[in-house]
Amino acid sequence: MAQPITNAVDFEGDRHLMDLYSRQIGAFGLEAMVKLVQMRVLFVGMTGVGVEAAKNTTLAGAHTVALLDDHPVEMRDLGSNFFLTEGDIGKPRASTVAPRLAELNPLVRVQAVEGEVTEEMLQTFDAVVVTDKNVSKESLIRWNEACRSRTKVVVSDRGERQVVPNPTSFLYCFTDGQPPGSLPENCLVDLTDVEGMVARSPDVIAKYGPSVSTSGPWRTATKPGDPVNSVRIGDTRGFTPYLGGGFLKQVKEPKTLTFRSYAECLSQPSNLATGVYSEVQDRGFIMMDLMSMFSPGGIEIQIHFALQAVHAFQQKHGRLPRPNSAEDADACVALAKDINETLRQFAALTPGTTSSVLSLDTVDETVVRRFALHARVELQPMCAFYGGVVAQELVKISGRYRPIRQFFNFHVMQALPDEPPTDTEPTNSRYDDQVAVFGRAFQEKLANQKIFMVGCGALGCEFMKNFALMGLCCGDNGRLLVTDNDRIEISNLSRQFLFREDNVGQPKSEAASKRALTMNPSLKIDARQDLVSPDTEHIFDDDMWQSLDLVCNALDNMKARLYVDSKCVLYEKPLLESGTMGTGANVDVIVPHTTNSYSDGGDAEAGGGIPMCTLRNFPHLIDHCIEWARAKFTDLFVSPASQLQQFLEDPEGFISGLETKIEQHVGGERIGALERGVDTLKAIKDLAAQLQEKPTMETCVSLAWRDFHAFFRDVILDLIATFPADAKTKSGEPFWSGHKIFPEALVFDPQNPLHKEFLIAAANLYACVFKVHPTKYPSEENKLHTKRWMAEYRDESWLLSTVGGRDPPPYVRHKVGDLDDDSKAAATTDGSGGSDDDAGDGDDDGAAMDEAEDEDPQAAFDALKGEVLTIAKNVGSATVEPLDFEKDDDDNFHIDFIAAAANLRASNYRIPTATRHKCKMIAGRIIPAIATSTASVTGLVMLELYKLVQHKPLEAYRNANYNLGANTYFFFEPPAAKQLTSSTKKKLDSGSFEAAVQQFNKYLSQSEEKLQTLRALKQQLSAFGKASDDTINAVDKALAEAEAELEAVGDTAPDVDDFMVEEKTVCHPPKFTKWDKLKVPAQLSNLGEVIKFFKDEHGLDVAAWFINKRKVYPVKPAIDYSKLPPIDISVNDAMRQIMKTGGTQVNALIQAWRKARSSGKMPEATGQGDAPTDKSIKRLAQEAGLDTKKKKLLVFDDVALTNEDGDGV
Repeated sequence: MAQPITNAVDFEGDRHLMDLYSRQIGAFGLEAMVKLVQMRVLFVGMTGVGVEAAKNTTLAGAHTVALLDDHPVEMRDLGSNFFLTEGDIGKPRASTVAPRLAELNPLVRVQAVEGEVTEEMLQTFDAVVVTDKNVSKESLIRWNEACRSRTKVVVSDRGERQVVPNPTSFLYCFTDGQPPGSLPENCLVDLTDVEGMVARSPDVIAKYGPSVSTSGPWRTATKPGDPVNSVRIGDTRGFTPYLGGGFLKQVKEPKTLTFRSYAECLSQPSNLATGVYSEVQDRGFIMMDLMSMFSPGGIEIQIHFALQAVHAFQQKHGRLPRPNSAEDADACVALAKDINETLRQFAALTPGTTSSVLSLDTVDETVVRRFALHARVELQPMCAFYGGVVAQELVKISGRYRPIRQFFNFHVMQALPDEPPTDTEPTNSRYDDQVAVFGRAFQEKLANQKIFMVGCGALGCEFMKNFALMGLCCGDNGRLLVTDNDRIEISNLSRQFLFREDNVGQPKSEAASKRALTMNPSLKIDARQDLVSPDTEHIFDDDMWQSLDLVCNALDNMKARLYVDSKCVLYEKPLLESGTMGTGANVDVIVPHTTNSYSDGGDAEAGGGIPMCTLRNFPHLIDHCIEWARAKFTDLFVSPASQLQQFLEDPEGFISGLETKIEQHVGGERIGALERGVDTLKAIKDLAAQLQEKPTMETCVSLAWRDFHAFFRDVILDLIATFPADAKTKSGEPFWSGHKIFPEALVFDPQNPLHKEFLIAAANLYACVFKVHPTKYPSEENKLHTKRWMAEYRDESWLLSTVGGRDPPPYVRHKVGDLDDDSKAAATTDGSGGSDDDAGDGDDDGAAMDEAEDEDPQAAFDALKGEVLTIAKNVGSATVEPLDFEKDDDDNFHIDFIAAAANLRASNYRIPTATRHKCKMIAGRIIPAIATSTASVTGLVMLELYKLVQHKPLEAYRNANYNLGANTYFFFEPPAAKQLTSSTKKKLDSGSFEAAVQQFNKYLSQSEEKLQTLRALKQQLSAFGKASDDTINAVDKALAEAEAELEAVGDTAPDVDDFMVEEKTVCHPPKFTKWDKLKVPAQLSNLGEVIKFFKDEHGLDVAAWFINKRKVYPVKPAIDYSKLPPIDISVNDAMRQIMKTGGTQVNALIQAWRKARSSGKMPEATGQGDAPTDKSIKRLAQEAGLDTKKKKLLVFDDVALTNEDGDGV
């Protein structure tokens, strides 16, 4: 077996490990993973919670997972332990489970431990998890003390002291003016890449190092009166002045947490120093009910007393309370009261300890009784939830996230039956525990559920396991339809536990179904590989949707979620929705006519993205460089090849399509469209020219050599020429400040690994595009080959022999594009350079500006059009292959290219480089995903399913939003379905108001202009002094009238109140929700019967009916051509005849007669045909262009209905 990995460098050097744990590393970080793979854990108890926690810990990659449980397997164990089968009955649990658990992760040492738990045994493990209900309180206390003596860890009580780093890390640019308010108060920060601030003396060097950038962490502080967006870091007078640049980064600061023993916590669950209720963090409980936070009798505390009562019962009787035993439950209630009274008396007799001893004013008998009635029962959903929580606590031993301090009491009593079932007797069934709570009739309901699960990845695997163990869809009438069009990859194995390495490459739904059937052969599964979308509605048709009892989403994208939600609203089906992000998770319960739908929650924020100006010219974070490199991958290896492919298939048609797109625009938009067309044709021309020459590997290296200098030399020189180091902004400030880092062009260095990695990756990718390389085999076959794919072209000696002695391509100056307005202003006001608005006259190297960039875009387009059409004739049968970006194949050069390109870009700007894994996470848009949150969230979803099957009211359901890492748990009632009621509201008639304002402004302007003209005339008459008195009097009179007219116009300004109109909303039914629909009986044969149905059943009239935007009712009657006069009579006679007999069709008949007279041919008489009211709805839909094949349900949302008052509904 390979040597264990003990450091991050070795871990990152193992590509298989990095691929296997990629999503988990994204959540935990590499340092935590290194500690995790060295952890040794003992699990005592292999029933539900134990096996779930062990499964999640094994997937997480712990070094050793030891199992201790010698109890023989019982039939009821099969309801919560997914590794057990009926053939295992009577065998020891641990030794039976161990080899099957080991299959989940061959890198983990899984072993079964036999015998009694001893102190010596406990010393050999880093953590001990006890889930065996039969272990006594005395044993738990003794084991806990043994662990504490060596500062080991028990889940219910961590060691005496544990150092846990703060997991949050923020990055700030030192001088960019960004607000540092997100930094915690009094935190530690590091400064890096600062210009200036060099140590002034040997004493300062001895204390801080040569500069502030090497000085180590500084403690931040703020004081009243400090400048806005500033933070103090300490006394820096020992350094030279600050010149510019730099980064400020928060340093993870260890925090010391103390934990008390299990014995102490039972009676005193709060921190002794702070008291029970002074601080939430020190109460000893994770609070989930905000109303409990300030209540000494809160549910978490009541559960704590119920736990002590069951412990006392177990100590007294040597067993746990029997399921549904009223006698045993009553005994536990009495014990809880006795314990509470003892603690109250102790507090009274020992003054000074009142704040630390937990007692209740009143013991809640209902809580204790419910706890006792099912103390021996393990419900599978609760096991799944707690298994995720417990495993995440084990991960926290690595120093990542804050541990729970110290009790986690959780309940879902809302899921219990409203009336205790009477059919709960055990029958030696795998479902006995579930039946003990809900009854056998309820179990039969679960068995006959028809469920559609969309997606079969991490969530889907957990759901299928839950379905199998709970007995869902296992009856004669049950059915689980599951679909996922994805296939299994290596990176799936660390969290999608139904898959093994030999499943890699197989369809997820098929592999998961086969594994689930081993857990419960009665499961009725229909596995599909079809995408659920509008394009597959012929597969997932009306019959399928209408047959369902509920839908369970296991999706990872918003578009698919919203589509499924729309279908659930249409067919009025419950939807169970959930998702995870790292250690965070959420649950949404959608119940028809009861809750909002999923889409009512609003669209998820897509994020602002990175401004193009920053991405192209002024990056300051490594994320910017990675996104830039990802875009370059598409620009080089995807878009041009795809465009060339389309062009070669139909050159003339492709050009015509480009011209059509250009002609759709005018003015500046047309110029932009032309420039995009020019770029497209240039890319096609360049690639086709290479293809025409029959490219070889030498060609591919030459292209990579060209790209290296274009990306990391030329564009930087362009930028420096446009914005020299001393460039100023329009306001006179230094241009290169804040986020803008002055760049440095790279010169190829054959000794620099990044330079060589870029050339190797780019050259090989070009070889894939030009089909110089053979098609790569799937990633799951990488390990089957003794040599890596294209190993001969990965060798540095091969590369250097190819590029050795090669001269760099000449530098030709180009314009700097994608500048924001401020940068453009700086470029044009500074005389030394130019931007895309000002090309400038040259640069320091004397390179000439590319004159082609000033060419008229239309002329350039026309010239290129001819060139590419000529080239197309010479290419022959040669083709190219656009690359399909694949992040999870470590041998295909994709991530190699992006990592090298991103880090070279970072080198241009002195930005710290990133690991290959970080490049992969960002470029691949990989969402951090872990088994713990996935397992826990599916358990919560199943608890809500219990409520759905029982048709619980709104107040019983719970949406959830929680984070296993931060210990934040919020459970809340789902929003009720939004109701609309009939109402009348006043609304501004904006159209009429705006027209009135325009008219008023027009009159006002005319009156003012008239008055100004008359005043000017009077001044002219006075200046000349030759006007008669009559003339002057006439002008004065007209002037007075104009002033009066202006005043009158001013008084007529439109008043908003005069344009308010009543808007009436009429709802049917009176409390309308989006779930409501008017359903038409299928037996109605035509539209006329449907119209009558609306009137008779709902009191509604059909005013208009549109299908596919076509009006099908009412329609104009066909023209009666029999009423047309002969075409040989005079026009006047024809008009008189039509006016006399035409009725309502006069205008149509006049047009028809004129057309007939012009053509010399009378139109043929046509029959009236079937009236719309005589046609079936299906026929009308077909005539309107709808595909009604396999449609059992036709939905129309464009029907105008009115009530008896004529109001639209």
